[in-house]
Amino acid sequence: MALALALLIAVGSIVWGTVAAARGRAMNLQEWSVGGRRFGTWLFWFLLVGETFTTFALLGASQGVFSDGAPGFYVLGTVVLTAAVGYWVVPKIWRAGKQHGLVTMADYFTTRFEARWFGGLVAVFGIVALLLYAQVQLTGLSLILASLFGSEVPSLAYVIAGGVLVAGFVLVGGMRSAAFTAIVKDVLLIAILLVVAIGAADAAGVSGPLGVFDAMKQAHPSGATLPGLHGSTATNTWWWMSFLLLTPLGSFALPHMFQVSYSAKDVATIRRNQVVQPLYSLFYVLIVMIALAAVLALPKLTGKQANASLLIFVREKYPEWVIGLLGGAGILVALVPTAVLVLAASSLFTRNVLGARSARWASSLTAMRVGVLVFTALSVLLVAHSNEKLLSIMTNVYSAVGQLAPALFLSMLWRRVTAPGLAAGALCGGLIVGVPALGSLVAHTMPAGTVVGLPALVVNLIVTVAVSLVTRPPSRTAVEVGAGDRPAGPAEAGDLRRSTV
Repeated sequence: MALALALLIAVGSIVWGTVAAARGRAMNLQEWSVGGRRFGTWLFWFLLVGETFTTFALLGASQGVFSDGAPGFYVLGTVVLTAAVGYWVVPKIWRAGKQHGLVTMADYFTTRFEARWFGGLVAVFGIVALLLYAQVQLTGLSLILASLFGSEVPSLAYVIAGGVLVAGFVLVGGMRSAAFTAIVKDVLLIAILLVVAIGAADAAGVSGPLGVFDAMKQAHPSGATLPGLHGSTATNTWWWMSFLLLTPLGSFALPHMFQVSYSAKDVATIRRNQVVQPLYSLFYVLIVMIALAAVLALPKLTGKQANASLLIFVREKYPEWVIGLLGGAGILVALVPTAVLVLAASSLFTRNVLGARSARWASSLTAMRVGVLVFTALSVLLVAHSNEKLLSIMTNVYSAVGQLAPALFLSMLWRRVTAPGLAAGALCGGLIVGVPALGSLVAHTMPAGTVVGLPALVVNLIVTVAVSLVTRPPSRTAVEVGAGDRPAGPAEAGDLRRSTV
């Protein structure tokens, strides 16, 4: 019954989202890739939050708390910090997209630096990051289904089925399909987390929500402070702070966030959402409490099973209808973000890699749809050949994509920055992150536990500034693309009293 309920919820939501997205719309390139740049407050809200509530939020965060205790509390700060950065960054991205008809992140950098080669380089770098991120989502999908409903069906079969669903609803409705399906996903996920959190204390054999924290303090005194339950340098204060710093910087360097930003109707919609978005961090408190209850209720759960600790806790302690609802929400939590990721990867490849060779590829919706199929298949293959923990994969994602952060922020802050400087910086930072020997060498210059992406980012920034100072800066017209600080006109300002879909 639980599996049937989960599938009914997931498939029904995807079908509804796809039909709602396609209804009455002529599907052209702008409509498919950035929602026609018409998403109002509610639709943009659910799409943006959909990139906050992912399988990493549900499983990676709970795995961090379950395995290590306090180090996993970093999730409480990520949404707040990201929203604070987004309040300043996203309107600038949106204005550039609106004025110049941009579709991808690489379109922005091509226009900002008048360098098609640099846009192509950003596209390749971004595609790698998007595939790693999609790997996180689909790994989470296999964990959700295998943990809740048993391992009689191979995990890879779940992932392949999820890939088929993703490809199907992206091919039809593009960004709008993801936005409409995200509405069901977020409402359902919040509801089921509340249900599970309310029953967590009883399931753990303690009295009341505060009893979970009291019992945890008595059973595992070290779990409430850094470096956590195991006292490892891998989860100490330096790890905690460096990952917290990389997260908001890396969030808007992820290419799909550009396409999400372009989809908004106006600047007022964006800023309204960024102001309210930190409230979503309160729902992470529910995940933390459930994870702590799981520590108390499942003391023998170790190793690879830690990834699925929240799911196993629900499976063992809750009735079938709760398992079914969580399964349905979990499927959507994996598939909706994956849809946006493969859409963005396909857009980058078609417009900025193939499109650099032939203009007809850059404007081909058919080519983008074929790209969705290809990148969905690649994401499935990555999952098939990986056995890493979700938190480890996600740390790698932010370490890698964080190397694009100087390009984003300096393009808006420093008129003198150049494409050769940014390329040289990103290359140096990327080598430190991607080559273990270099990463280890640089890590030894930092306090133990520091995420390698942080020193790599420092090297990146130093090289960027040095090379930019000795290379030719872009024109005044190009610099203005990243300025984005002119007063908003009537078409951008919107009416703050409106809340339209």
